[in-house]
Amino acid sequence: MTLAALLQLTACSGSDPDSTGTGSPSGGGAPEETRADPSPETATAPSSDPSPDCDRPCYGDAETVGTLGDDTVVEVSGMAASVRTPGLYYVVGDEPGTTQVAAVREDGTLVATIELAGMDTENAEALAVGPCGDDPASSCLYVGDIGDHVGRDHVTVHRAPEPDLDDPPASVEADALEYTYEDGPTDAEALVVDADGRPLIVSKAPFDEDTGETGSTRLYRGPADGGELALLGEIVLPEPESGFLAGLVGNVVTDASADLGAGRVLLRTYDEVLEYRAPAPGADVAEFPDWPLRRVPAGSVLQAETVAYTVDGCGYLTTSELTGDVDAVRCTD
Repeated sequence: MTLAALLQLTACSGSDPDSTGTGSPSGGGAPEETRADPSPETATAPSSDPSPDCDRPCYGDAETVGTLGDDTVVEVSGMAASVRTPGLYYVVGDEPGTTQVAAVREDGTLVATIELAGMDTENAEALAVGPCGDDPASSCLYVGDIGDHVGRDHVTVHRAPEPDLDDPPASVEADALEYTYEDGPTDAEALVVDADGRPLIVSKAPFDEDTGETGSTRLYRGPADGGELALLGEIVLPEPESGFLAGLVGNVVTDASADLGAGRVLLRTYDEVLEYRAPAPGADVAEFPDWPLRRVPAGSVLQAETVAYTVDGCGYLTTSELTGDVDAVRCTD
């Protein structure tokens, strides 16, 4: 049975597979820490440091604010907030042959459909907005054609200057940046970009259905203009508090988002959202697996495939690939 079918069955039964019951309404649940070991073979399990206090900003409960219709994007797999036009978001679907992204409002209302000239994806699973490689002061849109269920020999990140969404163009020119992994083909659905315009990719760990074991989650970084993705280390994810989907498909990362200025990174799994916070200003985002982490509200979306920090306020959005529902989590303090 497919994941979508299992989720449909669960939804009909009235249970909530994405409800983690983590934290308080203020988002001040018990923080947990994990570390990335430069050598994946020696990675250790995360430790726990319970605290009743909220580490500001505090997050409120998730609320459903809209829906992405099939006429906007089919099976949304990536989402990122526009830096150039705060309050709007880019979304992309993962169907083969994708050549465009959609710009939408928070409630899913379509603003524009933008063709990325030269893009023809196999499995676009991630979106990011970050500094451009040749001009870190400007912002670029990155589409990660990084999903890999068949072991292809390279993946592609399409990079385009971020357009003005107040007067959106029909198309923009995009560079196709080709990458190979130093340790062979790797499946991934999560992409962020560092301050120098270099992509950081978080792998989607393999899952053994017979044993119920989830494999290693790994972090890679590549040059700004293509080349080899170097393995930086392993990310040891905490076991989900309510691991309904982890038991079915593994405790795997389906998206990521970074706020470089604030020193924060979100990782989305099917069951949870984890936030990593830099211990000091100016920390390299590639070191985020070493930062203290905490669970934050995950929302109730089915088959959660995206997470994106807002730019015009404090909080983040997360969406369902299955239904297109958009949940918003806002700061309370």
